[in-house]
Amino acid sequence: MDRANNQRDSVDDKRAGDRPPGVVLDLRWLIFTLVVLSVLATLGNSLITAYRVQRDALVEHALQSNSAYAAKVASSLSEFIRSAQSHLHYGAVELGKEWGNAKELRAEAMRLQKQDADFNSIAIVDVDARVLEAYPDTLQIIGSTLLSDAVQNAIEARRPFISPAYKSAAGNLVVFVSEPIYDSSNRYVGIIGGSIYLQQDNALHTLISQHFYHTGTFAFVADQNRHLLYHPETSRIGETLGWSKTVDAALRGESGFMAVPNYKGIPMLAGYAQVPGAGWAVVAQQPREVSLAPLKTLMDNVILGMVPAALIGFVLMWWGALLICRPLHQLSSIAGQLSAPRATEKLHHVKAWYREAFSIRQAMLTSVQLLQAKIGRLNQQAFTDPMTGIANRRAMDEELLGLEQAGRTYSVLSLDIDHFKKVNDTFGHDKGDLAIKQVAATLASYSRTGDLACRAGGEEFLLILPDTDLESANLIAERVRQAIATSDIPGVGRITASIGVATCVQAPTPADVVLKQADECLYRAKQSGRNRVESCLASTLQSAGPE
Repeated sequence: MDRANNQRDSVDDKRAGDRPPGVVLDLRWLIFTLVVLSVLATLGNSLITAYRVQRDALVEHALQSNSAYAAKVASSLSEFIRSAQSHLHYGAVELGKEWGNAKELRAEAMRLQKQDADFNSIAIVDVDARVLEAYPDTLQIIGSTLLSDAVQNAIEARRPFISPAYKSAAGNLVVFVSEPIYDSSNRYVGIIGGSIYLQQDNALHTLISQHFYHTGTFAFVADQNRHLLYHPETSRIGETLGWSKTVDAALRGESGFMAVPNYKGIPMLAGYAQVPGAGWAVVAQQPREVSLAPLKTLMDNVILGMVPAALIGFVLMWWGALLICRPLHQLSSIAGQLSAPRATEKLHHVKAWYREAFSIRQAMLTSVQLLQAKIGRLNQQAFTDPMTGIANRRAMDEELLGLEQAGRTYSVLSLDIDHFKKVNDTFGHDKGDLAIKQVAATLASYSRTGDLACRAGGEEFLLILPDTDLESANLIAERVRQAIATSDIPGVGRITASIGVATCVQAPTPADVVLKQADECLYRAKQSGRNRVESCLASTLQSAGPE
């Protein structure tokens, strides 16, 4: 009886030892929880991603649009100023021919002012700032001397001149545009200028208002002294702006866009440009809130579009959960018949890929894992250089064959240690091996994910760079070269390396041609003094080069 009890205890202990450690979860609840969490995580991630993408797209669109808007307004203003100066120049030439003829001065002033709506008034002034003619002369300034800085600066300039905004004697906010007058003897005798009243209807206002873009977007113009020449809020015209990144950038001659708050702290999406010839700043901006107004509608549409897909996904995952339960049912039925002749065959037909089936097929899975681990170690040894730990020539050939068959663009760096024989002869082969290992480590450290660093043999190395153009490969090669040249090797000091770079951008180019042309570039680097990088685009049409 004691023997029987001991046998039963032994069986019970064996069964207890087969149980998986830790808390055993109910598979049905585990699957249910996984389905719910997966669906919620997918929906949440999709909504967050969609929101960010749409938000960034709307902001980018608004910035680009406002930049284009500002550039268009600046171009139109430049053309307006060029046209106005052209009219004044013509008048200046005609007046120079008849200088001193009061009748001609009067006729030309009237003609210019009535020709178009460019100017609110025209004045002809001599070099002493005395008004010889003005039209319309509502202030009766003919014969008087103008003392404003704008007129004095225009006379002193002796060239086409555009003044900053200033208050005239009549209290008008004015921009003065002038041209010099030279008489028939080519003597500088005065200026003819047109005044643009900024706080009244004029061609400048009409020109800018015609460029209205879309809801919430407006443009304003400031001169070199940051005075507002135009603003949709007419009460602000003439105001001196304080801090403004967009105006500062435009006054520096830059154009572009930026997201900045306005003077009230409201986030704005602004574009800016400079008016050529005048140096004015044009800013077109829109409140960020207005730009993002369509986002709610877009998100509602995204959610409505995702709900059906989420429901279908839930159904598919639930169906997958039922498939998960099937192996457990099969293993449970086999567990009581392990001694049956076909038990092993039945186990082979069961996909035991989770914990409940693990104990039954543990021995088989362990054997398979051991075999796979052994094969993996053998493969690793077959494709690795034993001294440096990086890939060997066999791995290099496999990689190049794969790139060639896939028709992908790639670059090859062919590297050779300069004067390596001298290192061996001077310091011994053990130090030479140390130098090789350090170069291999440097090459591996500059390899990106997907790159392959190889030792081709002796002191020769290769770095294969998939999906890398010639410019990027040259940058990597230069960094590798500098790293090698600036690294100290214990017992040796510093060494250098020459590098040849070849890039394959033509799918039919064989890998051996790419390698050969990389070696030719390496040869050129050696011939050109070593410790340098030479490169080329690999092609089957290139010459064979030096042997």
